[in-house]
Amino acid sequence: MIKRICSSFIALNTTQFIVTLNDSIFRLIVTYSLIDLLGEEKSNEILAISATLFVMPFIICSMPAGQMGDRMSKRTIILWTSWAELIFMILAYFAIYYNHEVTSYFALFLIALQSAFFSPMKYSIIPEIEPESRITRANGHMTLFTYLAILLGTFLASFLSEMTKRNFPLIVIFCILISVIAVVTSYMIEKTPVKDPDKKVNFFFLTQIFRSVKAAREYKHLNLALFSSAFFLYTASFTQLNLIPFGIESLGITDIQTGYVYLAAALGLGVGSFLVSIIASDSVKLWLSLWGGYGTATSYILLYVCQYNLILSCFLFFSIGMHGGLYIVPLDAYVQFISPEKSRGSFVSAGTFLSFVAVLCGAATLFLFGEVIDITAAQGYLMMGCFSMVVAILITFALHEKPPLEK
Repeated sequence: MIKRICSSFIALNTTQFIVTLNDSIFRLIVTYSLIDLLGEEKSNEILAISATLFVMPFIICSMPAGQMGDRMSKRTIILWTSWAELIFMILAYFAIYYNHEVTSYFALFLIALQSAFFSPMKYSIIPEIEPESRITRANGHMTLFTYLAILLGTFLASFLSEMTKRNFPLIVIFCILISVIAVVTSYMIEKTPVKDPDKKVNFFFLTQIFRSVKAAREYKHLNLALFSSAFFLYTASFTQLNLIPFGIESLGITDIQTGYVYLAAALGLGVGSFLVSIIASDSVKLWLSLWGGYGTATSYILLYVCQYNLILSCFLFFSIGMHGGLYIVPLDAYVQFISPEKSRGSFVSAGTFLSFVAVLCGAATLFLFGEVIDITAAQGYLMMGCFSMVVAILITFALHEKPPLEK
């Protein structure tokens, strides 16, 4: 039985690794291809539109997806989304091949749509295939491999673009091939039972989100964890989107070369997640999130100071990522641990909804800073550092009492 559970988690982690890898590669390929088509001066606009289209499916579908995860087997939904990714990636090839702006954006939207249904499942299924004592460690491993996939995807998008001399359709063929592997590994996940077959799927998601957030008040610090996790996605979204303007303005590098700089942040996030899996291997330790919050805020502020130094900037992006891992993993583990079993999918999906609203806010902040207020990308990181410091202080006061480790 133990061998079976471990094998099932490995299959889940492999599947989500490949899905995340494809998302990371394809998002950048769409960005690079549209910058080629429309010009470098449109980069802020392209980044904002791309981020908005990628986030909208998560906002619209995350709650219904979570309810479906309670009503159906989560493993079944994972199978469906794996097949959907393969089909949508094939469609994406033609969008990129014909180098058409609207169809490229639409292809990005479709890829995001399948991810919106997959994302709540990959976390809410963990308590069903792993014993309670391993939930935090499993989350640490999941987050580690998620950001290793982002790291590798970011590297491959830049590396393959240079090696193929920006032959973007050829790179999408590579994405299609690895999508086939995700379909295979998704079948290796053990079948999971239906938790609440009578649960209704409410597509009036805002009402259900409100109910879930209201219900979360009954569980100590659950709402704090949900909203704090969303804030992490806000800062992560802004950090990634602002990197291309930062690289061009402050570091003097090209749009593709900024992908290599982002490797430092992704690697740091993987390291931070791994550290959490070691430090909190058998329990939920929310105090690690405070450590991560203050470290991230400080790193943003120092990044502004060292904006013209490539080596120091890479180190500070690594620091932002590492402290981000220390911040987010305990929060996600706490949400899964404290949520009641029958409603876990709904709570996780509510968190997903809040997180991707935050991602959308990150894109809006980039547009506000770059196009409306007209400040530099480095100044944008400075403002994000100050904002993050305020949030870390507020979380410190909110956690003045030690949270319970029992439901």
